[in-house]
Amino acid sequence: MKRLFEKYPLVILIIFGIILRILASFFSKGFLTLDDHHNLVVDADLLASGLSLPADFKDSALYPFIVSLIMQIVRVFGINSPDTEMVFVRLAHGLFSVVGIYLVFKILEAKVDKRSAAIGGIFMAAFFVMPIFSVHQFEEVICQIPLLASVWYFIRFEKENINLYLFLSGLFIGVALILRFPLISFVVPFLLGVVIDKSSRKLSFLFLFGFLVIIFLQSLSNLYVNGEFGYSFSQNYGFILSDYNSIIKSDGYPAGPPSRYLLTLLAAFIPPFSILFLISALRGSKKFIIIGLSILAFLIAHSVIENKQERFLLPIIPMLIILAVAGFNNLKQWFQKKNLSKIYKYNWIYFWVLNSILLMFFIFHYGKKDRVEPLVYINDKQDAAGVLIAQFSYTFLVPDYYLGKTIPIHIIDDKKKLQQQEMIINYCVLYTDSLEQDKNYLEKIMERKFVLEKTIEPSIGDLIAHKLNPKFNKSRTCYVFKIY
Repeated sequence: MKRLFEKYPLVILIIFGIILRILASFFSKGFLTLDDHHNLVVDADLLASGLSLPADFKDSALYPFIVSLIMQIVRVFGINSPDTEMVFVRLAHGLFSVVGIYLVFKILEAKVDKRSAAIGGIFMAAFFVMPIFSVHQFEEVICQIPLLASVWYFIRFEKENINLYLFLSGLFIGVALILRFPLISFVVPFLLGVVIDKSSRKLSFLFLFGFLVIIFLQSLSNLYVNGEFGYSFSQNYGFILSDYNSIIKSDGYPAGPPSRYLLTLLAAFIPPFSILFLISALRGSKKFIIIGLSILAFLIAHSVIENKQERFLLPIIPMLIILAVAGFNNLKQWFQKKNLSKIYKYNWIYFWVLNSILLMFFIFHYGKKDRVEPLVYINDKQDAAGVLIAQFSYTFLVPDYYLGKTIPIHIIDDKKKLQQQEMIINYCVLYTDSLEQDKNYLEKIMERKFVLEKTIEPSIGDLIAHKLNPKFNKSRTCYVFKIY
């Protein structure tokens, strides 16, 4: 196997990456964050159903449009289960993400060596956060591929001096930006780097032209979606000039100190190995100066803003992997000079053992199971006339997509409101800390018989997330009743 890997490293890495992502596609159900579902999936479902995006939709229609095409194809084959439909959506995401393995490999092979390229490919294929985030609906992950493609074509231009590659580099970084508008703090330094770099300075207009083509097309699409040319840019960047304070405030989202993202990276790459990883990334930035400076600008800009969400770091994870792998040879030599080779070796063993354990855990993580699974269960029963969602223990946005489109849904978070509504329902999903008391109350108020059909516990991952951050990661046991 070792000889085979040495002969065909890229092929084996891609096959390995595909296998991990297929597993995650089938077993990592639900969603990981609110935006993961309530933005992308809801928007794509609107388009797949023949409806339009809302007039205040400020992102690019490109991503939800492509996902809506996947949904439409699935529906053509008569698949009417939203839960099954999402398996195909996750598979498409996972297969697309494999392109990232190829690009990281080729970038490192071109700038460092083939061994480093293989190490970078392993990180992209099997670093524990990659498969699960790759199959879910994150613009922060989708933008990784055009970002990497932009770097790859820039490197190819440097080596082969083919003008088309510089144009394509600008084109792809434009695509990355419209897929993830907050990426501006990486894109602007990268643009400046290309304009200043001696290898591309004279022809940088080709890069800028490619970039501006995407900006123009996005602005043009805003005319159709929003009725205003350049609406996405005015909405995403207009307030920067008008209200500086609104940039840095968290506006109710998870907040944190400027050090939060550095600590997140140290935790994600598993300490103490993560210390070596980040030191190596600093050393590797000498080979990738433009990338290194762009990442630094990205981290500083995001650290200044109070709104701190771990997924915001996802766009630069492949770039950090490239920098770190590029610096590992130098770091290894330093350990050898200090007669500390065993410490370096054991850190690697420790990292991959722990990473493998985390990888297996995350691949099978069911996100927001307490919100998704009861609706999947009711949809599968095929006999629901209406569903009551009784949120007595905590409130949340209901992912009614998983219930299908023909079933009325009623959401109650105040028991008193039950006396003010007439509802046609035969199922109830109850979230409560007082099961018998609330069940009896519902039966009395509605003068109906509630029979418990299914108890759904939160997934282990959701429970851990709740324990770590109960304010923003809530999860509860829920109870599905059939009403007679």
